[in-house]
Amino acid sequence: MSFRSPMIVALSAIAVLAVATPAMAAMSVATFLSRAEPLRANPLMALTSPDYPALKAEAAAATHQLRAEADARRAAGKKPIACVPDGQSIGIMEMLGGLDALSPADKRLPLKDGYARVLAKNYPCR
Repeated sequence: MSFRSPMIVALSAIAVLAVATPAMAAMSVATFLSRAEPLRANPLMALTSPDYPALKAEAAAATHQLRAEADARRAAGKKPIACVPDGQSIGIMEMLGGLDALSPADKRLPLKDGYARVLAKNYPCR
């Protein structure tokens, strides 16, 4: 057996595992809120917490996905989920407060979907 055979076997195994491993599931609203709670309770530690970058990235990903969905709905001629006024942005505290107010069932949703419900409630289209 040559040196290449074990290497090919190892690389093949890694490739199979990479394909067989499901994509990371989106964080639920409840998980997001539970991980954010210690940071909300002690804002001074938030920036140094290892959870802060992960939560910030999760919120940014949800926002990005919602924008992409809004663009797709607009392109398809469908009604938007929410109508946030131009130039207005949603603050983190408003987002967290809206997520807190969701029903227990809605808190099991992925963060993106829970955030969409918050936006639809706070900024309904008329």
